[in-house]
Amino acid sequence: MEEFLTTTSSEAGTQTSSYPDEAEGLDSFRRDLDAIDALLLETVRQRLELCLRIGEWKRSREVPMMQPGRVRLVQERAREFARRHDLSPDFFNALYELMIAETCRLEDLVINAPVEEEDTVRESVGPRSGSST
Repeated sequence: MEEFLTTTSSEAGTQTSSYPDEAEGLDSFRRDLDAIDALLLETVRQRLELCLRIGEWKRSREVPMMQPGRVRLVQERAREFARRHDLSPDFFNALYELMIAETCRLEDLVINAPVEEEDTVRESVGPRSGSST
C-alpha cells in the first residue's frame, strides 16, 4: 500500500507523497481520491459506449448478445489482476459481474430494438438513460 501512496498519477493530474502534512489533514487524500474517481467514472462511461457499438455490430450481423467464453475471459483477467496486486479477487469478480450485467442489458436493448426504432435505439438506451437529469 505504501508503494501506491508514493506513486505519481499523471492521468489523474495529481502527485501523491506518502502522507499529507497535519495542516492539510484528509483534504489532500480526498482530492487525490476525487481525481481517481473522475478517471474511473469516465473510463466506465467509455466502456459502456463501446459496448453499445458492439451491440450495434452484433445486431447488424445477427451475432448473439451473450458470448460466455468472452465473459469468462474478462472475469478471469480481472481476478488475475487482483491476485497480482494483492487485492481481493472476489471484489473484482463482483465488480465485473455488475459491469457485465449492465453491458448485457445495453447490448440486449440494442440488438432487440424494433426495426423502426433502429436509428434511435442507441440514444434511448445509452449510458445516460435512466438518469434523473
